[in-house]
Amino acid sequence: MKRTPVDSNAGSRSTGSATAGTSCARQAGPAGPALTATARASGLLRECREDDAARIREFVCRLSADSQYLRFFASVAPPSSGLLRVLCGGTGADILLVTDETGAVIAHGMAADTTASGALAGNIGLVVADSWQQRGLGTLLLSTLIGRAARRGVGSLVLDVLPSNDRMLGIIARRWPDAPRQRTPDAIVISPAITAQQAAFDRIVPAVISLARDHKTRQSGDLRASGRTAA
Repeated sequence: MKRTPVDSNAGSRSTGSATAGTSCARQAGPAGPALTATARASGLLRECREDDAARIREFVCRLSADSQYLRFFASVAPPSSGLLRVLCGGTGADILLVTDETGAVIAHGMAADTTASGALAGNIGLVVADSWQQRGLGTLLLSTLIGRAARRGVGSLVLDVLPSNDRMLGIIARRWPDAPRQRTPDAIVISPAITAQQAAFDRIVPAVISLARDHKTRQSGDLRASGRTAA
């Protein structure tokens, strides 16, 4: 989604501060338990806290190379101190996390307000841990971030997406089929307006959510029941 700026050390595995730039410890596997262990699992959608830096760093370190590239347009593990500061909201962005029952971060979303053509616009970026993808977590983050941005007076979005990110391009096409698009040397920049229905999405944060295998179906049902839509 939105490209988060990275500094010149972001893709290096041996530079940066002792907190953010040291090599990622080897992990036993991708974030999240096996699918068979999540039949009744629940997670928490919440705002980023001051003590989340280590959790976010571990989350980035456990992303696959493909997920890193689609989100940041580069290999960023381990995250540099500058990138980690951005992902923790040090630049004033609205940061939302989804954590599992152990407290580990399994999804990260952010919205940074900016000015485009004299009006307030929102740059949104999100990424979900590889083993938790295709369960509706990205859709939930996107809908919640848009609703919160609208309440801050944001009327449109700026979305930078790699041409190879078919999943995100499909989500955007379903939500905003007529949104203006501009091709840059390395991305497609899409600038949709926030619709009244999207602005009305008012998911209360923090919120306990289902992480079961049918999470996406359950989440869609919750949205229909409340008269809102994630599309």
